[in-house]
Amino acid sequence: MRYLDPLLYDQVWANLAARAPECEQAARQRRQTAERLRAELLAGHPTTWLDRLADERFCNRDLFEHLLEICHQSLPFEASQGFEVSVVALELGRLLSERSPDCATVETLCRALCLGSHARRLIGKPELAELLLMRAAYLAEDPASLGFFCRSYALLRWDQGRMEEAAALLEQGRRRYRELGDTREVSACDALLGLLFHETGELARAEIALRRARPGLDSRSHPWLASQVHLSLARCLGLAGRKAEARALREGAWSLYRCTPMEEATCTLLWLEAQVAEAVGDLEDAETLFRTVRRKFIARGCLPEATLTTVQLAVVLAFQGRGEETPALTAELTSVFGGCKGFDLTLNAIHLMTRETAGGGLDPEAWHLMTPSYLLSFRIMGVSPQPVPFV
Repeated sequence: MRYLDPLLYDQVWANLAARAPECEQAARQRRQTAERLRAELLAGHPTTWLDRLADERFCNRDLFEHLLEICHQSLPFEASQGFEVSVVALELGRLLSERSPDCATVETLCRALCLGSHARRLIGKPELAELLLMRAAYLAEDPASLGFFCRSYALLRWDQGRMEEAAALLEQGRRRYRELGDTREVSACDALLGLLFHETGELARAEIALRRARPGLDSRSHPWLASQVHLSLARCLGLAGRKAEARALREGAWSLYRCTPMEEATCTLLWLEAQVAEAVGDLEDAETLFRTVRRKFIARGCLPEATLTTVQLAVVLAFQGRGEETPALTAELTSVFGGCKGFDLTLNAIHLMTRETAGGGLDPEAWHLMTPSYLLSFRIMGVSPQPVPFV
């Protein structure tokens, strides 16, 4: 069965009914049964859910599909809920595959394993995520499963700082979706490739992938991804001196912000927007945005993001002739993160920037290249930034 976008879940059932009037009642009954079983199964505390699967009534494929959609809807903004639902969905999938190991069940189980891996990755359990993906690899046979599997594995490798592997996996996923003629999923892979290249500082490659992604990217189902594409492309253009185009793209992203449901996601977007403002020379705007997101990252204990926003803010201040404010920024980070794993890297970045500022040799292009290096170093050290968004 092909993957169903969670926003189209209701429409799927309506389409089943519309194809043949005589199927309308059966389709409605199947949906109602799945929803009723889901309500019973997921009642009470999550620790009670697995035990209920001993009841034969819950060995229902429509229920399995429904659980996967709930899991998908929960990611990435309610990762804990997605994890809890994925646990019971995977067990139900195992029971169903033992009873009827046909191709449809195998494909859906592969997707369940990939969703389960995303949930574990997003709650900070990459080892468990990898174990599920190793199981999914044996079930990924058709193009749809292969596409989803490759993209899932790519995001895990990206989180781990294994960027070349992540890019290769995204390319593989893109090819599989092209075989299906699924332009929306091809665009999602292109978008992720563009964001990966943007993070690694390969801006020419990033621009190509981001431009390729935009026409087919569904901003209704992926508003966060679409916003990141707009802003990352804007920064590429701004750094290339195409400031008018960059500003227009930045403004175009604003309309998507209201569709982003969580503060964590909005914070990431504002960080990107700050970098766009700095790239086009709107330094006062960049300072305000960097200060805002830096404060949020410090409050949430996000060392890599707090480090990089501090360095970026200090660079903006230096360009405004206010380099003397940098020590206070460093002192604040030390008071919050001193002694934490990875803080030596933080001090290295800030002290290097401070020395260059004091010597009057601050090179903005050099710092644009340094930021990806520090972010990659944090990933490799296991002091991971926030996980790559689920798509």
